[in-house]
Order: sequence, then C-alpha cells, then structure tokens
Amino acid sequence: MKAYLQQLLYRIKGSYWFIPSLMVLSAIVLSQVTIWIDRTVGNAWLQQYWFTSMNQPDGARALLATVAGSMITVAGVTFSLTILAVSHATSHFGPRLLDNFMRDRGNQITLGTFVATFLYCLLVLRVVRGDAVPESWELSVEAFVPQLSLFVSLVLTIASVGELIYFIHHVPDSIHISTVLRRLAIDMSEKFDELYPETLGQALDEEQEVPSLSSDFLHTVRSDVTGYLQGIDDDELIQFAKEQSAVVRLIKRPGDFVRRSEIIAEVTRMTEWNEEHAKKVRHGFAIGYSRTPTQDVFFILNEFVEVATRALSPGVNDPFTAMQCIDWLSDGLVQLSQRKLPTRYRMDEQDELRIITTEVTRADFVQSMLWQLVPYVRNDRNASIYFIESMKRVIEISNCKPLNELIEEPIRDLEKALEDEN
Repeated sequence: MKAYLQQLLYRIKGSYWFIPSLMVLSAIVLSQVTIWIDRTVGNAWLQQYWFTSMNQPDGARALLATVAGSMITVAGVTFSLTILAVSHATSHFGPRLLDNFMRDRGNQITLGTFVATFLYCLLVLRVVRGDAVPESWELSVEAFVPQLSLFVSLVLTIASVGELIYFIHHVPDSIHISTVLRRLAIDMSEKFDELYPETLGQALDEEQEVPSLSSDFLHTVRSDVTGYLQGIDDDELIQFAKEQSAVVRLIKRPGDFVRRSEIIAEVTRMTEWNEEHAKKVRHGFAIGYSRTPTQDVFFILNEFVEVATRALSPGVNDPFTAMQCIDWLSDGLVQLSQRKLPTRYRMDEQDELRIITTEVTRADFVQSMLWQLVPYVRNDRNASIYFIESMKRVIEISNCKPLNELIEEPIRDLEKALEDEN
C-alpha cells in the first residue's frame, strides 16, 4: 500500500488541478464566512479604519463584475503561457522533463489565485442588493452591501496583480537551462539521501556472513499487468515473508519495464502455496504506465543525459549545455563516492533474512551517468575535453577506489578518441 500511496502523492503533486481546486474551495468557504459576518455583525465597525470605504450597491456590483471578468481572462492567458512554456521546454530538453514543469508550485498557485479570486467575486456579487424592488415581487428585499466581503475581494485583487507580476518573471526563469538543471540536481541529491542506503528492512552488515537458505526458490510470482515498476512496498513484503517464514527474492527493481506474465519475484518453499499468496506479493509492487523518480534515481540521471545528448545533437549543437550537465553529473558521482551502497540482503527485526533485492552497483551508476553519454561527447572535441577534466577532478576528490577505477575507463576511451582525431 505504501508504494501505491507514494505514486498517488507523486501524481497529485504533478497535477494542475489539486492546488487550484483547494484554493477554489477555500475561496468558496471564505466568501460564505465574510458574507455571514456582514449579515450578522454589520458594517459599522469598518468605518473606523482609514483603508476601508463604504460602497453603494451600484459601485459594489461594478467593482465585483470588473474583477471577476478580468480574473477569468487573466487565468486563460496564464494557462496559455504555461502550456507554451511547457511545450518549449519539452521540445528542447526532452519530454521526460514535463513532470518537472507540471509539479512547479509557482504555476499551480498562480492559476489557483486567479480562479479563486474570480469565484469569490462571483459569489459575493450575487448577494449585493439595492433599494429598488420590482412591484411584481411578492417578497420585499432590503438593500444589502457586504462591505467586508468587498474589502476582501479588493485584497484578493491586489494579491492577484502581484501574482501576475511574479508569473511574468517566473515563466522565462523556469525554462532557463540553469534553472532546469538546478532542479534536477536538487532532485538527484534528495533521492540519493532517501534511497542510498536503501532500507528494505535492516541492511545486513557487509562483514556479517550471509545466512544460508533453508530451501530453494520454488515459487514464482508473475506480473498480472504490463508497465513500469514504479515502487516496491518493502514493509508489506517483509511482513508477508515473516508470516510465511519464507524469503522473497526480487527479480525487478524500480524503473524496470515489466511485461504481463513476467517473473517479478521468487519465494522459497512454503508448506502451502496458492494464488492468494502470489497476490499478496504482487500487491507489494506498484506498476504504472511511466517511470517515476519516487524510488528510481536512475530516472533522474537519465534526464541529465537526455538534456546533454539533445544539446550535442547536430540539430542543436549546444556543447555548453552539455558541459553544464557534465558538471552536475560529476557532482552526483562525488556524492556517490561518499556513500556506502547497501547489500542485497535485508533482515527483519529478529535478524532473519527476509528479502533479497536486485543489486545496485557503482558500475550501474557509471553506465547510466557516463557511458550513455560518451558516444555523443566523443563527437564534440570541446565536450570531450571538458568531460575528461571534470571526471579527473571527481577522481581527485573521491576516496572510493572502485568508483575511481570505473570512471577512468570512459576517460581513457575519450582520450584515445582525441589522440586518433589528432
């Protein structure tokens, strides 16, 4: 369940409807509260403040109608500019960066501010009444001008103007390559902190002897859907393994593409094995239609590589953008050199082996961060020289000999390519 909740939260954060919807609901509640105060308390107490003014019915209607009409127009323009910025960014930097722009809080709050102000003014406008009542009406309606509600609508209007000024600055800034890469770098650092070392139960100490299995892996669990493995619910799988006195071996890791009927896990011999047990194991795997960075740090690393490879393509020919990507990838390698990757074996609270994960090695990171980029860097002399110098600095900083040896391989490959070119 935890893995599914992670994906749900990620989708909500990346939606353009959640925060604006909350702001709209807040505007509805605020309008009813201020109208209630105007009806029960009255408006006399507002006259003592210099920044308030008493509005007549016609003026109140004009103010609210003007603000409401303007806000819905500006909201439409704002949405159009947002879509234009997203279209520009994804076409230049790659479609997988779309989620980064969809999750932009500035865009979501801006859209929500305009729509919420529009709806607030509309709800207040409907209760403004004048003295004149048609003779055909059976009920007499007294004049009512909600002065506090009008003042709040004016405050919201000023806030909306400020939000519009912020948005005009925010849109070009959000699609600047430095901003895009900085956000990716923040995501990368946060994901390193969260996932490595990964804690599927209690990680077995490297010096501790791996316990032998009481039986072989005889039971297989196959996926009943097709898609990308987005997350694994470690707590649920460990609980299942404890209840059945078994060990679960994971065949797939987050980010892998899973086909229907493909094996995703294996379980040691159990006294009773049926489809219900397989369903419980499958329930610990969250599979969706796309990769997400919730448990997949390689997804973020691939975004860096994608931006760099597009920049080095003949159609774009922007080696300086690729150099910026190399800078951030080198920082990621430095962070990795200071971390101890977890072993495959995960224990429960009683130090019993329960989970055997898919192994993530430093070679996997070097393959994803460097080797995928090398063929494109090799075609640009400036990028090749910069790549070599950056990676040599990483080696100077890093005290991790196994990682340094892996980094030296692409360095030698590019140095040889430069020699052959000369």
